Amino acid sequence: MKINLILNKANNLLLVVMFLLFSCKKENIKYQHKILINNQLNTDLLTNIKTPERVLLLGYLFVYGNECDEVSDRIKCEILPKLNIDDECNTKHINQLKKWFKNDVILSLKLQKCPVLPRKFAIQNRIKKIITQRNNDTISITIKVIGMNTSQEKNWNIEQTDTFIIKNNSFIKVTKK
Repeated sequence: MKINLILNKANNLLLVVMFLLFSCKKENIKYQHKILINNQLNTDLLTNIKTPERVLLLGYLFVYGNECDEVSDRIKCEILPKLNIDDECNTKHINQLKKWFKNDVILSLKLQKCPVLPRKFAIQNRIKKIITQRNNDTISITIKVIGMNTSQEKNWNIEQTDTFIIKNNSFIKVTKK
């Protein structure tokens, strides 16, 4: 009789432990979004993009893209309306970027001036590639930008991948070794 009682309690305890193990398990998040490749913008992705990817993308568009106007044909200017950004200098938008990028001193300084690269500025950038990847709390962005400085007759072709840890609705940049 005591053995049956002990076995019942052990079974109940095992059920509780199993329930706790499975109910506390985090959802595994892993995917890649090819937002822009070969001048082809994947607008379908932009309508369902999750907040961390959205803010990361908006941060990089802010840094690398020139200001938009009514006649702009830049990729950035196609992406912003898809992400419901009418005014890139809107206080709510800037505050969201500041919150998520609070650990990035350089971007925080750039966010003080809006836009960073005015439309008629000597420096003109064109974004050619954007890919985001997510693996649970790690997110990365690959961006390719070609640009030129018309006053100094210099040009550049940058392709870089930056990786961040998502913690408390902010990004912590992972330094490269």
